[in-house]
Amino acid sequence: MARKGKSASTSALAELHEMLAQVFIDDLRQSREENIPLPAANLGVIRQFLKDNEITASIDADDMASIRDEFADELAQRRAQNKAKLANVLAEDDTAFLMQ
Repeated sequence: MARKGKSASTSALAELHEMLAQVFIDDLRQSREENIPLPAANLGVIRQFLKDNEITASIDADDMASIRDEFADELAQRRAQNKAKLANVLAEDDTAFLMQ
């Protein structure tokens, strides 16, 4: 026996969609403010919601430049630290070799 039901109106579905999006936004904000991570299941639902609604992010050139600069500075700092460590190890090995 086929069940006939009422379909929701477009305006009701649009309101439901907006309310759901707002719940996700509120959850993310609360999580960030309280520094409590959302469960993976919640994040998965949010991710799927964005995917289902074809929401994508485009990378801003200025943002990419600042990220590149940030990592370049970090990389340069790590290289300098590694170079100093290597110089110390080599100096110790040279000294030990000369002492033999």
